[in-house]
Amino acid sequence: MSQAQPTAASGTRLRAVFVTRPHAAFVLFHRPWAWLVPGLVMLAAGQALTRGGFDPWYLRPAGVGWLLAGLIWRAIAWRCRAYDIALGQMRVRKGVIWRAAATVPLARVQHVTVTRTPLERLLGLGTVGVSTADGPALAWVMVSGAESIQRTISDALPGAVGPCAHATWHRLRIDPPVIGIAGGIGAGKSEFARALAALGCVVVDSDVEAKAALELPEVRAQLRVWWGDRPFGADGSVDRKALAAIVFADPAERQRLEGLIHPLVKRKRAEMKARAVESGAPAVVVDAPLLFEAGVDAECDAVVFVEAPREARLERVRRTRGWDEAEFDRRERAQMPLEEKRRRSTVVVQNSGDPAALRAAAEDVLRRVREQPDQGRSGRA
Repeated sequence: MSQAQPTAASGTRLRAVFVTRPHAAFVLFHRPWAWLVPGLVMLAAGQALTRGGFDPWYLRPAGVGWLLAGLIWRAIAWRCRAYDIALGQMRVRKGVIWRAAATVPLARVQHVTVTRTPLERLLGLGTVGVSTADGPALAWVMVSGAESIQRTISDALPGAVGPCAHATWHRLRIDPPVIGIAGGIGAGKSEFARALAALGCVVVDSDVEAKAALELPEVRAQLRVWWGDRPFGADGSVDRKALAAIVFADPAERQRLEGLIHPLVKRKRAEMKARAVESGAPAVVVDAPLLFEAGVDAECDAVVFVEAPREARLERVRRTRGWDEAEFDRRERAQMPLEEKRRRSTVVVQNSGDPAALRAAAEDVLRRVREQPDQGRSGRA
């Protein structure tokens, strides 16, 4: 039977449990006098003077340029502004060239308010502010769903009680947890990833992405520079067996290939994570054969180690990949020792080969990581 067991973890990083930013209307309507008004004044002045018989040709281009530059700058400033709750603190992060962050510990918050200017009321937005015993402390301006955010902050305060507290927190969370999958070769990592995918998670299969990266024209050109025709088949495509024979025979060559492929896979992983956030997926799952070796565990909130007996793993790769025992051992020696992977993982799942039990273990892991994110990051999932 598959079982999920907590174990010690290291190297995972703390993530914000609630993140948002101002509405896009912030670009146009937050402090418009600083950019919108001067540009309009220049355009109006140029038009008025032209009608009076004097043509200041430079005013209108200057006004248009001022407005365009201001709009671009405001868009960048909006993109760089973020509001979040992390590590027991409510924060505002802003600034383009000079970055700044304002924080207030949730333990000091006494009041959470929602205010609306006439413009915010017209746009359906609001400003969420918190105050401490010392007075107003911090404000999230021009946010959508201000009342919902107010409830989320109130529920996060120390001592908050009520049936809506836990549900509201996770309903409004827009940064889904990232679950990494580790384990020995043939342990069933992909099967466990598929079980999580059936629960709505977005799965990033690094092995598939690495195969796709090998067919990129720029990658193939670099492989040819390094190794000539050796890693290519008769049809000109990359022969993965021939490439494996090159890189697994020499650790330096393997590191050179990883230095070429890993950044491309990382970029694709970031794109898929962004799509997961937009779609509201319950979690992002990273299925990477070299999760620890490539440092991908640093991106994860929890790491699941899928464990299976050596005999079962060897039989699986014989059946699915055509490897003999010598090839199996050669590939495994090239990776981090299994005990070290197990020690650095957050959760251990025993894969007995029973699909139903593996699905149940996936449901349990997902539930605990989502309901207790802090425990998942600190080594208890």
